[in-house]
Amino acid sequence: MKIFLNVFLVLIFALGKAQNVSEKNKIQELKNCKTADCKIAKSFLLAEHYLETDDIQASQKWLNHTKDLIFPKQSDTTIVFIHSLQSELFYYDGLFQFGTNEGDKAIQKAKQLKDSLWTANGYFFKGINQIEMNELKSAEKSLWKARDFQPIKVNKKSMRSIIQQEHIFNNIAQLKLKLKLQQTDSAAWYNEKAYQYAKISNSKRGIPNTEQTFGQIYLQEKKTDSAVFYFQKSILSAQKSEYFDIVLLNYGYLMQCFENNPIEYNRWFEAGLVLINQKIINATFQHYFYSIALEVFKRNKQMEKVSVVQEKLIQINEETRLKGNINIQNISEQYAKSENKLLLLQVEELQKQRKFAILQLIVALLFVIILSLIIIIIRRKNKIQKTLLQQKNEISKDLHDDIGSGLSSILIHADLMMKNEDASDKQKILASKINHTGKEISQRLNTFIWSLNTEQNTLQHFSEYVKMYGATLFEQTPIEFSFSSTIKESDSIKMNGHLRKNLFYAIKEVLNNSLKHAQATKIGLNMDLVSSKQIQITIHDNGIGIKKENVFGNGLKNIQKRVEAMKGTLNIKTQNGLRTVFKVPL
Repeated sequence: MKIFLNVFLVLIFALGKAQNVSEKNKIQELKNCKTADCKIAKSFLLAEHYLETDDIQASQKWLNHTKDLIFPKQSDTTIVFIHSLQSELFYYDGLFQFGTNEGDKAIQKAKQLKDSLWTANGYFFKGINQIEMNELKSAEKSLWKARDFQPIKVNKKSMRSIIQQEHIFNNIAQLKLKLKLQQTDSAAWYNEKAYQYAKISNSKRGIPNTEQTFGQIYLQEKKTDSAVFYFQKSILSAQKSEYFDIVLLNYGYLMQCFENNPIEYNRWFEAGLVLINQKIINATFQHYFYSIALEVFKRNKQMEKVSVVQEKLIQINEETRLKGNINIQNISEQYAKSENKLLLLQVEELQKQRKFAILQLIVALLFVIILSLIIIIIRRKNKIQKTLLQQKNEISKDLHDDIGSGLSSILIHADLMMKNEDASDKQKILASKINHTGKEISQRLNTFIWSLNTEQNTLQHFSEYVKMYGATLFEQTPIEFSFSSTIKESDSIKMNGHLRKNLFYAIKEVLNNSLKHAQATKIGLNMDLVSSKQIQITIHDNGIGIKKENVFGNGLKNIQKRVEAMKGTLNIKTQNGLRTVFKVPL
């Protein structure tokens, strides 16, 4: 026995030294973190590390630190990890009701994330806490749920240690042993499945747990030798895996196996005390150990030992109660911190909304100002246009009334001089020239006045004006003039004065060239509305066409410039006479 204890102490010393190095490395990694996600991950891993070493208090400290780093509205697997680890820590601290509540929170978050693995984890931790509260039926339902949600194969890696199939089946087996009928056959069946799973996955905790459960089954069946075999086998597996809480519980069960042998059960009790003094063991497993020892000492009427163990149990219960109060305070503090974080977020959100509202107001005011300016500019522009139209109308009226009447008087006097018999031939020739020039000026003046007149700014008016001009031009000539148009009810199509003037002068130039140079007997003009945005004018005669050397004469150059000014196209072709085509956008 002394050799066993010495070896055990050496193992603890070596293990403690290795753990200290690992702990320092993890803390240094946390200090080196630059991002919030890195700090959360490293802090959580420290909590996991201390859970593995059974230092529940240190694990709780780092878990609280992780909670402080978490964003209040965060909803991801990290939140599920925190709730499941907290449930497990409450279990080892003997705070089973708290553990059940945390299990429920883990389940709720995992279901929101639609993650079956972490849902199974939540149900598992809820179930083991319910077992300790003796809520066996509820615990059975939770463990069945854990089994149903647990995936067959688990390949994912995460910060949190993942509950495996062996853990679920092993706890179902232990639950069967606690039921009133003590279903040892059913417990053995489930534990055998758990044992197979544990060996396949080489589960460090699963193997000693299932071996311990076999020992419990055989102990209940009064098969002491088999029970001792499995408890001792579980001790070796647990020592190898460094789970000393399982070792301690095995010492208690071995006391039950040898409860009729004071030397043996005292030996195992002393081994348990040494382990508790040398290694941090969680409160739940210490309570289990002392509870078993109390029953053994009571049955053997060792009242002195009973008194010692009772004091230990009272001390553990008091520590558990104090831890419960501390945890209640921690929960309250965590809740207050979360509320403060949420309040700060709400304040920030309100500030953002306020800034956004102010920005919207500024944008609205700018829009109103810009709109007002646009309206003012449009009104001013309309006013200017109205003034210009009035001026144009006044100019056209003045030209018509004053200059028009003056030209008419000149033409009348020139005509009288031509008809006067007393006038010499030279005077008659001069009068004829005055008459011709006057008519030309009069026609140009009429065209100018017509282009200024806004009442005649439709395509229909333009068509009638061109038709009238052509008929007048060829009236006293041997040339036959024909006009055709597809324009019908086009009063809605507007033509501004600039377009009307340029297009008319271009047509006039072509008609006059045909009259003077084409030697034609027939001239036709077709006006077609290609679309609401384009007009095509075709002028054709049966004359001699254009000689090559005259293609770029001044007249044609003037036509080309006017068409370009209208952003239109001009096509002149000699074929059985001259064919001129204008295409002009309206």
